[in-house]
Amino acid sequence: MHLSVAPVAIIWDGSRHVAAVWSEGARARFLAAEETGGRITLIAAGDGEDAPLSGKLPPGSRVLHAVTVPSEGESRVVAIQLDERLTPDQADPQGAGLALLRAHSDGTAGTLAIERRSLAERPQDAPETLIASGLNQVAETGAGALRLLAGPFMHPADERATLTRVTAIRNDGLTLDFSGEGSGGGVLVAHLPAAMRQARQALAQLDQDLRLAVEEELDALGATPADLRDTDATGLNRVAALRRGFRLLRPIANADGSCRLSLPDWLEEDEVLVFAEPRRQLVWIGAGEAANGAPMTIRWQDGELGAVSHRETYAASVSTGLTLGGGTGQALVVATPGAAAPLRDDLALAAGRLADGLWQATPARTAQLSLILAEIAAARAQAPADAGPFARIDARAKAPEAGSNLLEAAAALTGLDPSRADELCERTLGEQTAMLLWAVEQPKVAARACAVRLLLPAPGPETPPAETERLLGWYEEPVLPQLLGREAMTLAGQDRRAMRLLHDIAACAHQSWLDTNVVAEVEQTIAEARKRRGQRPLSNLDGLLLELRRRAQRRPLVAPALEEVARRRSELIEAGAQSGQSSALLAELGKRLGELTPGEIMLLHEHFAGLRREAAQSASAGALIGAWEKVAGLAGLAARNDRAGDALRGASRLAGTTQGFVATIDAVEGLTPALGAIEAQIGQVLGQEDTAAPHALGLRRVLGGYGRLLLADLALREADAAFAGTPFAAKALADTGDPGFGAAYRRLRAGTSDTLARYLAGAAAVSGVDHEWGAALGRATTHEPAPTGAGRENG
Repeated sequence: MHLSVAPVAIIWDGSRHVAAVWSEGARARFLAAEETGGRITLIAAGDGEDAPLSGKLPPGSRVLHAVTVPSEGESRVVAIQLDERLTPDQADPQGAGLALLRAHSDGTAGTLAIERRSLAERPQDAPETLIASGLNQVAETGAGALRLLAGPFMHPADERATLTRVTAIRNDGLTLDFSGEGSGGGVLVAHLPAAMRQARQALAQLDQDLRLAVEEELDALGATPADLRDTDATGLNRVAALRRGFRLLRPIANADGSCRLSLPDWLEEDEVLVFAEPRRQLVWIGAGEAANGAPMTIRWQDGELGAVSHRETYAASVSTGLTLGGGTGQALVVATPGAAAPLRDDLALAAGRLADGLWQATPARTAQLSLILAEIAAARAQAPADAGPFARIDARAKAPEAGSNLLEAAAALTGLDPSRADELCERTLGEQTAMLLWAVEQPKVAARACAVRLLLPAPGPETPPAETERLLGWYEEPVLPQLLGREAMTLAGQDRRAMRLLHDIAACAHQSWLDTNVVAEVEQTIAEARKRRGQRPLSNLDGLLLELRRRAQRRPLVAPALEEVARRRSELIEAGAQSGQSSALLAELGKRLGELTPGEIMLLHEHFAGLRREAAQSASAGALIGAWEKVAGLAGLAARNDRAGDALRGASRLAGTTQGFVATIDAVEGLTPALGAIEAQIGQVLGQEDTAAPHALGLRRVLGGYGRLLLADLALREADAAFAGTPFAAKALADTGDPGFGAAYRRLRAGTSDTLARYLAGAAAVSGVDHEWGAALGRATTHEPAPTGAGRENG
C-alpha cells in the first residue's frame, strides 16, 4: 500500500514536537494527542489552507489522531503511532506501506512540501531546501480506516557522521576508544560488574529487612568520599549505581574529535554494553567476528575481547506485534530479530531504558529539527487578522501567555463557558471536534448546548441546523427534569422500558453530558405516550404553562382588571426576551399570543418578572461578595474557587465546605454587632419581595455563610494585630519557648474554630480597648443597585 492513500504525513522530531502535512483539501483539520491515561487533547487546528499543523505532545504521549473534515461527507480519522525504532537503518526496505518522506521548505516560515520515495531509492544528496527526512508507514485496517506509523525525522545536519568505530584495549582495566566524525557524543556505556550481579542474586534470597541492613553495612564499609563524589550519567554516585547493578557512563572527548572511556575496575567476567543514540551506527573493529549496530555487548572470551550486536529490525504486520493506542489487533510492525540475539537480561534492559530516557530528555540529534518545528508553531501563533476561524483558535492556544488547549482557546474566542470547555476535554475526540465545529459556525447554539451539557453531532447535511435548534430548545427548558419525572410516573404499569428511560434521563438531564440521539429518543417517547392518551404533543409553551398552573394552584384567584391584562399582554414578548427565554419559546409565544387567556398572560408575565428579579438578585449578591472581599483584603477569593470564575458559585462552595466552622460564629458575642450589619446588608441586596422564594432563600444561605466566613477571618486578623500592638504581649509572643503567656496564646490561636470567642476576649483584655470586631465588613458598600422590584404588581 502506498502512502498516497493516507491524507496526512507526520513529521516528528523523536521527542515532543510534531507537525502534520495534509495532502488533500478539507474544510477543517485537527491534530489530537492521546495521553498515557487515555485523555485526548486537541493540540492543533487548521482551515482549508495548505499550511502544516504543528503542536507539542503531552509528556509521554506517543499516539496521535489526525482528523480531516471535508466540505461534504463524514470526517476521516487516521490513528497514528509514534515509534522511535522506525528508522531507515532498522526498517525493512520492502515493507508494505513504507515510504521515505523528505520535507522541503521554500524559505517561508510555516510552509512545508513533502516528497515521497521508497526506502530502496533513498537519495544520498541533501538539497538546501531539505529540512527533515524520516519514515511513515501506513496500513489499512478494514472498513476504509487507516493507521499510520511515524518514525523520528532528522535534519540533514543531524544525519551526518552516524558511523562510530569502537575498539577496546585491555590494560589495568578496560579502555574503550570511539572514533569517527562526531564520535564525541551520542554514546553511552553501561558497565555491569559480575560481582555485583552475583551479590544481587545472593541478597535476593534474604529477608527484605535483613537485605536492607546488609546493603547499608556494605555501603558504609566500602564507600569512600571519592566514590560518593564520582557520579555517572544518571547522577548516581558509585555506591548507589553499583547497588542498582550497573553504571551508565559517557566517554570523554579528545581534542581530535575521538573519545575514550577507561574502566579501571573492569574484570574478565564483567559485561560492557554500548548504547548509541538514534541514527548512530556502531562498528566493532577489534578482534573476533565483526559486529555492527546498537546496542552492543563487549565481553572477554577465549583470551580476547569480542563484541555482539543486539540490533533488531522491524517489518510490517497486520495481525500481531505492536498495537495502536492500547487497541486490539491490526498492528503495524512486529519485531523480526536477525542473527544477533536481542537483549533479555533485566539489568541490560534497565540500562537501555535509562539511555533512551536520557536521549529523549536532551534530543541533541534533533535540535535543529525541533527548532524548525517550533518556528512553524510560532508562525501559526501569529495568525493574521484575516485568518480562518480555526487558525485563530490555534494561534490563541499557542500564545505563550495562554498555555491552553484548543477547546479552552475556543471558549475564550466564541463565548463558551470555560468550565464546560474543561469538561469537554474529558470527552471523546469526535465529541470534542463536533463541538469545536459548532462553536465556529454557530457559537450561540454551541454555547446553549454546552450550558445544558448536550453533545451535538458534527454539523453537516445529516444534521440540519433547524432540527438541532428545535431539539435544543425543547431540551434546555429549566422544568424539563420535573416534566420527565411526571411523564415517567404516568407510564408506570404500561411501558416499563419507556418509564425507566424517562426516569433515568430525568435524574441526569442538564447535569450529565447526553447525546442528541438519546434526547431525541426521550422526546419521541413522550410524544408517543401522549398520542396514546389522546393528547396533542406538548410544546415548550404548553409545558411552561402547565408547570406555572401547578405552582399557582395554592394561591387565591384574583380577577385582574382588563387594562392590566392588556398592558401585560403588550409587554409579554419583551419581558420574555429580557428574562433570557429561548428563541423557540418566544417565537411560539408570538404566534399564540391571541390564544392566551387573561390568567395565562398574568402567569407568564409574573414568571418572566420573577426570572428578572432572580438575575438582579444574583448580580447584587455577587457585587456584595466583591465588596466584602475588598474590605477583608481577599479580593477574588470566591471567583478563584470556581472554574468559570463565578463568585457566587465559588462562595457557595467555600461556605458549604466550612459549614461546621461557620456555624460557631453566631455564638461569639463579640461578633453580634457585625453579624447584624451583615444580615441588614443581605436583606437590602435581596430586597423585600419573594423572601420565601427558593432562589432568595438559597442566596440568603450562601451570603450568610460566606459573610460569616469572611467575618471570622477578619476578626481573627484584627485580634492578631491587637496582640502584636501590646508591648509585653509582643515580647512574649516573640519568644517561642515562653511557657506562660506565649504558650497560652499559641494554644488559643491554634484552636480558633472552638476558641474564637476566648481568643477575641483575650485580645480585648490585653489591649484594653473594646474592639468592634469585623465592623468594617458590615460597612462595605457596593455599586450594584439592589433589585428595584421589577414586576411589583405581580405579587
